[in-house]
Amino acid sequence: MEHLQCDLKCLSRDILADIMARLDGSTLASAACTCSDLRGIARNQRLWKQLCNSTWPSTALDEAQHLISSSTDGFRRFYADSYPLISNDHKDANNYFPIQPTLISPSNFALFIDVYYREKCITSSVLDGIPMETDFGQDDDTTTGLMSWVLNCPFKVVPSDINDEDIEDGDDGHDFVSLVGKADDRCNELKEGIRLSWVLLDKKRGKAGNLSSWKPLSVKKIWASNGDYILHFGCIIPVQESLQLPHNLAKCLIVARCNIEEKQGYSRWKEVSMHIEDTSGAYVNGGKSLIILNQALYCSRSNNRHAVEKGYIQFEGRKQEIIRKKKLEETLADWLCISFEVVILLILGYRLLPI
Repeated sequence: MEHLQCDLKCLSRDILADIMARLDGSTLASAACTCSDLRGIARNQRLWKQLCNSTWPSTALDEAQHLISSSTDGFRRFYADSYPLISNDHKDANNYFPIQPTLISPSNFALFIDVYYREKCITSSVLDGIPMETDFGQDDDTTTGLMSWVLNCPFKVVPSDINDEDIEDGDDGHDFVSLVGKADDRCNELKEGIRLSWVLLDKKRGKAGNLSSWKPLSVKKIWASNGDYILHFGCIIPVQESLQLPHNLAKCLIVARCNIEEKQGYSRWKEVSMHIEDTSGAYVNGGKSLIILNQALYCSRSNNRHAVEKGYIQFEGRKQEIIRKKKLEETLADWLCISFEVVILLILGYRLLPI
């Protein structure tokens, strides 16, 4: 039987480039390891830019063009860093993370936010710098004081261009509204259909990471409202002992709140925000949050979404354990106070009553 051999050199470089442009990121990276010809084609940043634009439509927006460099493997590195999810399976965080800079500014980062329904992007946003709700003005002393105040206050990022955004019935919102409106259990429909990506980029170092879990970790209906649903996304980040957080873990929680109105025929994203919590459920302040976000870019990655969800469940278990201990301590303190008051009353009664 004649041995058949396919010689890639028989194909022109343009044909090979067109074939490789149809591959996904992992397949393209694998093909680049087979031979020098494919490796040279795979280094073309236009291929990786197309992959990034199709995976994260926010990277194709005009305001994103200057943030991701087309040279020095900018888009290839962005894809490699952002496609896998952040995993918290690293045990020794103190030796894993690089030396932290003495000052981390919110302007060092950029955010790429995309929301999907049934693999279709319904909204995208780019933020050049983590938004600060305080206007620092032009006075240096005032700026320093306000920055210090912000760094010591609970940290929360609220992209203003996504909040209160209407998705009207039509090409952009018809599938979303019609499918969700007909489902008896909307929570399950939202959990299966909605995907969210929240990519953090260090503009100076070119390092990126996806802080979202893609799939919602939980979906709840707010029964006191009319059609409001809360969706939780996020990741668990191992942190250094110097931050003094319980269990040396932090949760990056992305909260999406949407309202579904059947009569008007559209859905509204009422809020999309992100903040950092520790295992006690307390918000982490701005200074520590910026350090944690910087450390998240150097965490290990995983394509196993079940492992990421398992880490989230373990974090919530530790959180509930701390809450139970606090409630037990408060209950014991209450009983001690009540016992002390009863003893005082008995002593006073014994002394005041005639014998």
